[in-house]
Amino acid sequence: MKSLESFKEQNVLVIGDLMIDKYIIGNVSRISPEAPVPVLNQTKTERKLGGAGNVLANLKSLGAMVHALGRIGNDSEGRICEKLLTERGIDCSRLWKFDDTIVKTRIISQNQQFLRVDEEKIISPSDEYLLTLKNNIDGILKNVTVVVFSDYAKGFVSEELASLIIHACNARNIPVVVDPKGKNCSKYKGATAITPNNKEFLDMSGAVSLDSEDSIKSEALRILKENNIEYFIHTRSEKGISVIEKDSGLKSDFPTQAKEVIDVTGAGDTVVSVIALAIGAGFEIAYAITLANIAASIVISKFGTAQTSTNEIEEHLFSIKTKDKTKNEVLRIISDLKKQGKKIVFTNGCFDLVHAGHIKSFQQAKSFGDVLIVAVNSDDSIRRLKGESRPVVDLKNRIALLKALECVDFVIPFEEDTPQNLIEAIKPDVMVKGEDWKGKAVAGADFVKSYGGKVEFIKLEQGLSTTFIIEKIKKTAWGERQ
Repeated sequence: MKSLESFKEQNVLVIGDLMIDKYIIGNVSRISPEAPVPVLNQTKTERKLGGAGNVLANLKSLGAMVHALGRIGNDSEGRICEKLLTERGIDCSRLWKFDDTIVKTRIISQNQQFLRVDEEKIISPSDEYLLTLKNNIDGILKNVTVVVFSDYAKGFVSEELASLIIHACNARNIPVVVDPKGKNCSKYKGATAITPNNKEFLDMSGAVSLDSEDSIKSEALRILKENNIEYFIHTRSEKGISVIEKDSGLKSDFPTQAKEVIDVTGAGDTVVSVIALAIGAGFEIAYAITLANIAASIVISKFGTAQTSTNEIEEHLFSIKTKDKTKNEVLRIISDLKKQGKKIVFTNGCFDLVHAGHIKSFQQAKSFGDVLIVAVNSDDSIRRLKGESRPVVDLKNRIALLKALECVDFVIPFEEDTPQNLIEAIKPDVMVKGEDWKGKAVAGADFVKSYGGKVEFIKLEQGLSTTFIIEKIKKTAWGERQ
């Protein structure tokens, strides 16, 4: 499985309704004497890419090569839109310039939106423009690895245009991901995936409500089969994302990633962007949805139509991996980290009375890779190895101490006398032991070497060991009693 670095290899064509999100920002401290409405003391005005423009911005922020296919107006807002796109390095050579640009103006005070004004006309591509696309389809799709439809029901994604592009993509084995709008799902026939939210799902199904998981699954499967679409990716707000697969008929649920909600504007654009890149890169659909969930949790913690990056997603993956996870959860997370190309380092021990020597060893171990796993013997295991008087510190408190160390990413206890079974489950890239183990039989070492992993021996701090500290305490206590 490729890492998120493969997002940079994706060449994405985004087709959809371009618009400007305009923000009039200020402070409200009084009510108008003319009418019972608040008076905004305007302090600044901002413009951001909206609609399909936000999808383009998200894709570029994630490192992809991006091309825009949509309509902007022959007006000042259209020129601003084109400037915002080109400043990000987005290809605008195939934009259709006609009439006025769609603008959504939001009135903001203290990060709270209390009014939105829309300026828009529903305009479909002209026959002349469609003919130009048809005649140049080879050039338009040259080197494209995935196509995204960002349909905001403003006219550009007409049935004729969608059919033309999807048919051409199918002939070239280019995946197509659709963020849909409206009741006419048939215009997306042949797409790889569609990503409706709750309202969009209801609109395309024609149902009054979808009040059970069974009804969601059956209705989604009907839509998939009728329109020959592979994946139905249902974005469900606080319930996360559900994926229904046409061929297997399976429904999988992915809970949302908890995070403070500041502004949900554009979160759907982020989800479709990440899913498209992941599908284009050949990721499994489950991993694509996991990444999309994380990305959405990041952007909703920002104000306005925001974007995220692969670094932010990886940092979030990294931040949720440790602290109070079960062994099976940790193993699943490690599997995901390996898919991102992270180098996994493993070390183990009793770590009874954690001291400066241990910390130095952990720091050395971490230098061999990206993720440090520390396996720790259980209390019973230590008693079998060191006698009934040990451990001095019980397992719960030893784990708490180890988790508090910044250089330690995972702490996993094991009941056996050696971590052999754990090593075989994790398959670390690097196994680390103290140099006092050189020349001795090290549990798991042969297994690690068998698949190309490395076994590293590190220098230990002289005069620092748990046994030494315990003996010193005993001598001190005995001396005080004399």
